[in-house]
Amino acid sequence: MSRRIPALLLSAVLILVAGCNGGDDKKESSKAGPFAFPTVSTDKVGEEPKVVSSTEPPSTTQMKVLHQGTGRPVGKDDVVVTNVKGQVWDKGGVDLPAFVNSFKTGDLLIRPVDSVVPAWKQALPGVKVGSRVVLVAPPTDGFGPQGNSGVGIFPTDTIMFVIDIVDAIAPRTAADGKAVKVADDPDLPTVTTGKDPKIKVPSVSAPTDLKQVLLQQGTGDKIEAGQTIVVEYVGVLWRDGKPFDSSWGTGRHPFVARLVALDAATGGQGIIEGWVKGLVGEKVGSRIMLVVPPKLGYGKAGNDEAGIKGTDTLVFVIDVLGAYGHATT
Repeated sequence: MSRRIPALLLSAVLILVAGCNGGDDKKESSKAGPFAFPTVSTDKVGEEPKVVSSTEPPSTTQMKVLHQGTGRPVGKDDVVVTNVKGQVWDKGGVDLPAFVNSFKTGDLLIRPVDSVVPAWKQALPGVKVGSRVVLVAPPTDGFGPQGNSGVGIFPTDTIMFVIDIVDAIAPRTAADGKAVKVADDPDLPTVTTGKDPKIKVPSVSAPTDLKQVLLQQGTGDKIEAGQTIVVEYVGVLWRDGKPFDSSWGTGRHPFVARLVALDAATGGQGIIEGWVKGLVGEKVGSRIMLVVPPKLGYGKAGNDEAGIKGTDTLVFVIDVLGAYGHATT
């Protein structure tokens, strides 16, 4: 749960490519002028490619599949998990430095497909998970008329990406783990099954310590501190049982955050400590209920934006859909 609801916790790389101007939603396939796709040194997924362009850039977004994956096709509203290298087009064949390169940093780019640059929204839906593509975007479908001076991209720059589609997660995806028989406890909330679970809080005093209840047991990898998680969740206040936030709502994407209480990448606060303590060690595919006391939640300050007081105990039901990247040691 982010300390700033409902904004996603973004790494510096994610901030770099977010907030770009829109373009035409149509996927273009026609070529314009003396254009040839960039030369990509390897089509092997997971390997860092060398990317060189040597012709005039295209006037429309162009994409070529270098390796065809076998997973499900990316949906237009999916959160995509990608390895990506991005460079500015140079018609003279100069191998310009990358402005984003997760192959080198090890930090996967995990974002809704419609929130990176317009070319991603146009071209990536329909591409199968496990694929490697090269994607070329003119300014209108890239960083727009403002460019990005912070990384040396001018308003007239065409940009090109090599993208490995590692995973794709659709909105309103529920945990697929096996249901766990939970012992009746009148002092703990109850939870409905299925998508968009509902939480009923008992009319008793809230516990003072963190409570964790496994509702569904996943079969994926164990979650480690420092990884980036993708989850669906709902959170309610113990004092009145009312939801204060939910990723299950219409128009929402699965929630993405690094599983750290202090994010070294941004220097800012990460997710609440109750999530870190309650999720680390569990498996992807699990559904977990957490009862989080104030000291492991928002503390005495609470969260005015979400209506959370400094004395509020919080109840979450979290479906863990993915965990990616490096763990902290």
